[in-house]
Amino acid sequence: MKEKKLQSNENVQPKSKLVHFSWGGTTHEWEEEADQIMNYAQDQLDQKESRQEKEKKIAYGKQKQYW
Repeated sequence: MKEKKLQSNENVQPKSKLVHFSWGGTTHEWEEEADQIMNYAQDQLDQKESRQEKEKKIAYGKQKQYW
């Protein structure tokens, strides 16, 4: 059980490194912050993806699409 807790804590990022929404500002600034958070989350998902899954996605993207 202790091993399980240790494994789950390895992926935790310090709060100082995470992107946070700020109070105030304009809609444009909020959009930029939301975009940064989405990019950060997508980077985390991409790191967890295996090489085989990436190759499958690339092969699918190279297929000729008929609309």
